[in-house]
Amino acid sequence: MSEEAAEAAVDEPFLMSIVNVNSLPGGETVLFGRIERGGVKVGDDVEIVGAGKSLAAKCAGVEADRTAKEGEDGKAVAVLLRDIAAKDIEAGQVLAKPGSFTARTTFKANVYVLTADEGGRDVAITTGYRPRFVIRGGVIDGSIKLSDGIDRAVPGESTDLTATLDREIVLVEGLRFSFQHGPGIVASGAVTEVVP
Repeated sequence: MSEEAAEAAVDEPFLMSIVNVNSLPGGETVLFGRIERGGVKVGDDVEIVGAGKSLAAKCAGVEADRTAKEGEDGKAVAVLLRDIAAKDIEAGQVLAKPGSFTARTTFKANVYVLTADEGGRDVAITTGYRPRFVIRGGVIDGSIKLSDGIDRAVPGESTDLTATLDREIVLVEGLRFSFQHGPGIVASGAVTEVVP
């Protein structure tokens, strides 16, 4: 692994979604993911946040995906960490600048309900619906509450709602996600506001 730096929007604190984790001989761990904002370089202190834990580490190596096109949303990278066990890290967590991000459970969002032709179900969603949220490659159970005055959202419609996850993750405005029900995707959307 080379000792280059990887960065996206450098004026913001470093944040990388963790998509995959590999254990190497000698106790080293490689995190594969996509930089959402900021940058990271060898020697930087980093923090693994989400899934009810916060782990401190130091970046020991960075390798960027050389096939990524200029201007692509988020750069795919591999980050090498030492003295952190792969079993303590999972997809859906983030690697971040220490102290910059706090895991939360509740957010407001706008979602689009897929029609059957788009691969969704031919069923409306209502307050109390408990989909599996697919966020940053991780799957988390949760529930939704539609905005006041709205009793259902039918396929082909967009709607505002409040979502509550069963466990904490790092949430930021603009974060994309989808609802999974069985093997299929029911709706997709983006975070519009993180609720403290």
